[in-house]
Amino acid sequence: MKQKGTVVRLLLSIVLVAMTGMSVSANGLNLNGSGSRAMGMGGAVIAWTNDVSLFYFNPAGAANAEGTWISLFETNLLPSGTYTLAAYGIDAKTKSKIYPAGALGFIKPLSDKLTIGLGVYTPSGTGATWDGEQLKALSKLTAYEWESFLGVVTVSPLVAYKVSDKLALGATINLNYGMMNIKRPGVGQYEESLHGIGFGATFGMQFKPSDKLAFGLSYKLPVSVTLKGDATMSGAASVGAATESDITRKTTLPMWLGAGVSFKPMDKLRLAFDVNWTNWKKLDKIPVEFSDAKWTQYMSVPALKPAFDQNLDLKWTDCIQVRVGAEYMFCESWAVRLGYMRDPSPAPLETMNILLPQIPYNMFTVGAGYTGAKLSVNAALEILRGAEQTVPLSATAKMPGVHNMNIIVPSITLAYRFN
Repeated sequence: MKQKGTVVRLLLSIVLVAMTGMSVSANGLNLNGSGSRAMGMGGAVIAWTNDVSLFYFNPAGAANAEGTWISLFETNLLPSGTYTLAAYGIDAKTKSKIYPAGALGFIKPLSDKLTIGLGVYTPSGTGATWDGEQLKALSKLTAYEWESFLGVVTVSPLVAYKVSDKLALGATINLNYGMMNIKRPGVGQYEESLHGIGFGATFGMQFKPSDKLAFGLSYKLPVSVTLKGDATMSGAASVGAATESDITRKTTLPMWLGAGVSFKPMDKLRLAFDVNWTNWKKLDKIPVEFSDAKWTQYMSVPALKPAFDQNLDLKWTDCIQVRVGAEYMFCESWAVRLGYMRDPSPAPLETMNILLPQIPYNMFTVGAGYTGAKLSVNAALEILRGAEQTVPLSATAKMPGVHNMNIIVPSITLAYRFN
């Protein structure tokens, strides 16, 4: 493949590899959030968040920052996916891997009302890695690599303003750097590698009418991203085509709207409830354009279309996530947390496939944290239980069979307050 790029792109690629290698996502392409405190509460923190998770969930939380702080969040995704198709004798599992992700945040109050910050985090990621030997029945008994990855790293300058003791507003400008890799059978082995940049923004509000009650709203703008790179097909010469072509894909990170409420029935206990809506309907497909004229021509030739037509037809629908969380403070320093999330899949059965796995999940979380005068440490564990998706054998189904995925996600967050 051609080696392209600038120093900026190289640095962003290093950040992307270091902070996200995940092979699974929830809520379409979106991950479930960032920050171990938020993860321990099932991500139900829109109404009250004041740690590194605010860059993802609600930037208005920065207005209530108590001093300058820096925070590092690290998590690992341990997925276990399965795909069976009895009619072809297929019983496949994803390869065992650990996929890291994370976030880095810095917050500095400039006055009693104005706060600025900078965050780097991974909002989106999806894909899978399969054992080609277990999928040979799909490719004329030849083992090929089956692998996909779509990841996004977001760099977010932040500003937040405390309008009053009850009302806080916040916003970020989001520079989104995306990368997409696919390996699958074509005429021989097909591979593509793409990169692209898109700009967006997040707006947030938190309203606290009393010490016991708080409300929050958060809104992310849709982002259009053009991904460009190279594609190769090892056996293309056998049908009179070049083995390499430039490739372009245009896709959208859709609009996201979240609302939450936080309530303290007693001084030591906080309960939270969030609802998130994502406009996945706008992501009908991820189309492909090849620079090579013959590759483009072969996309409509019936005998060669399965190999050259690399359009990703999704036909996704809008989704609503429901999250609930609880935090109990044993004292000013120690806390324990529990959470739950119901996460539906945006994908209809007809477009289900093993390279962009979309499984409905029930997510259960537990967490704990320590807050000292300068240093705080939080840890959490997410367990996502997938619901089997059975795609019937039919003319419209992209990949019939039984699909499922379960995920374990441990995490830790360190934060240091300077004053």
